[in-house]
Amino acid sequence: MKNVLVIQNARLEGPGTIGELLQSDGFSMQTILAKKEKIPPLNHDLVLVLGAPESANDDLPYLKDEMVLIKEAAQKNIPALGICLGSQLMAKALGAQVYAGPKKEIGFYHNIIPDEKSSLFSGISSPFTVFHWHGDTFDIPPGAHRLAHSESYNQAFRYGTAVGLQFHLEVNSDIVQSWLDHTHEDLPKYISPSVIRSELDLHIGMVQSNMKAFYKNFKSEFGL
Repeated sequence: MKNVLVIQNARLEGPGTIGELLQSDGFSMQTILAKKEKIPPLNHDLVLVLGAPESANDDLPYLKDEMVLIKEAAQKNIPALGICLGSQLMAKALGAQVYAGPKKEIGFYHNIIPDEKSSLFSGISSPFTVFHWHGDTFDIPPGAHRLAHSESYNQAFRYGTAVGLQFHLEVNSDIVQSWLDHTHEDLPKYISPSVIRSELDLHIGMVQSNMKAFYKNFKSEFGL
């Protein structure tokens, strides 16, 4: 049985759709609540690092531990997937800068443009639909390849067996609603929460479909 180490950085930012897909495929999942639990020794077939409101530049011991984990996984060629904050931690761990972007992206967007014909995005039309909730961005690490971008941001990269996604494909309706209900951000500065709620039924199915396609490609690419 393949086993997955899930690093959950925020109570409300669980693995969502990708967690359901992993469980349905019989993966054994070990979830670590990063703010409360220590990272175990890396004896896993896959590492999944999830998002949170914090910045990769925050001086927090558990975030530093996660970057050590990411570097170890990369050195051992263990597949790793970083989502949102996870991708920023991955970029920083691999030698790139993380910093505030020109504007926050929050809500459903149809703006992800693959840079090259990557097998990881096979079966997904371009530009494709995602859910965003981020203000920071990253440079592409030395030796990595940018896989996707939008007008204002790098959106995805690959470094060996490590893949970073700035955007959220893992979300479902419950997760999005929960984020909107509990956020401490002044959302109306960027987008009306009612707009996001009104778009849920219209767009969440496509986001989940894109997650399923990416997941299938990721598994195939890394022999999982």
